This record gives sequence, C-alpha cells and structure tokens, in this order.
Amino acid sequence: MKKITIAGIVTLILLIPLIYSLDECKGTMLTNEIPCLVLLPYTNDCTTIGIRFYNNGSTLLDDRLMSQYSPFTCNQTFNYTSFGTYTFNYSTGDTGSIVIEEDEVQQYYLYVVVLIIFFILVGLGYWKEEAIFVMMAGILAMIIGIALFNYGFPNLTNEFLKNAIVVVIWGVGAYLIIAPAMEFFEEWSGKK
Repeated sequence: MKKITIAGIVTLILLIPLIYSLDECKGTMLTNEIPCLVLLPYTNDCTTIGIRFYNNGSTLLDDRLMSQYSPFTCNQTFNYTSFGTYTFNYSTGDTGSIVIEEDEVQQYYLYVVVLIIFFILVGLGYWKEEAIFVMMAGILAMIIGIALFNYGFPNLTNEFLKNAIVVVIWGVGAYLIIAPAMEFFEEWSGKK
C-alpha cells in the first residue's frame, strides 16, 4: 500500500508541470508561465486557421496552422522564452500580444534563501567553533555581492545605493573569510 501511495505522489508531482503548461496566454506572462496555449473559438476546422507569431511586432518568428484543443477551441502552443513583446495574428484577422518579462519574485526568493543559508552557516561556525562554516558564509556573501552587482536587486534603480550595498556585502564576505584564516595562521605559526 505504501509503494502505491508513494508512486501516486511521485506521479502527481511529475504531472504538475505538464498540467501547468496548459495555461491560456495572459496579457502579461512571467518566464515561469511558459509555455501556454494561444486559443481561438472553434469554427469548423482548426487546420484552416493560420497563426503568425511576431517579435516586437515586426519580425516573423513562426507561421503555423491551429490544431484542435477541444470540441470548442483551436489552439497553438506559444513557447518563446526570450524576454520581450510578442504579437500573434490569426488568418481570421484577430490579433493578440503577450509580454514575457522577468519573474522578480524568483529573485526575492533566491536572496531570502541565500540569506537564511548565510545565517545558518555563520551560526554553525560560531556554535561548533569551526572556521570553515564561517568562511563558506563569507564566500556565499561574496557570490551574492557579484550577483547583485551584475543583475541588481528587483526594483532598485539607484546605482549608487546598489553599489553601496554590494560593497558592504563584499566587505562582510571578505571579513568572514580573512578573520578565520588569520586566526588559523596565527595558531599554526605559534605551534612551530
């Protein structure tokens, strides 16, 4: 019975992305919402309706026929992952557009998770008195500083403030790497 339950749970987890991908296209999409279905009400034969996808309204990306999705709807999958505005034109004269933008919530989650790991490593380092944990936290801080410098923080447009935060994070990271290393070398040279 346990094996069947575990297999069922694993199957459901594997099917979630497939089910999620059968989303209808919204006006504004985030990258984690791709692919989606471009839908049109069923007329007589879906294969007689063409659809053209354009990037920024001018560059033709794809030209396909619609296919049947249900007894009431014709569809075509939209699966472009580059950021930007995409328009689509049906041979019936209807048009639509999709804006694919960066999912800023994922960046927030990344920074929150890294911050939690940072504090866990620092806490473990001082609780267990193992310098390697503190040094790993310092390396992690420096990596986050690089990420903030390259990609910025969501909705932070002030370059001076961004660079000041990066310098502080880098300084904390450097201190957490250098201080335990200096302590180790002092103990090591004292034993000689």
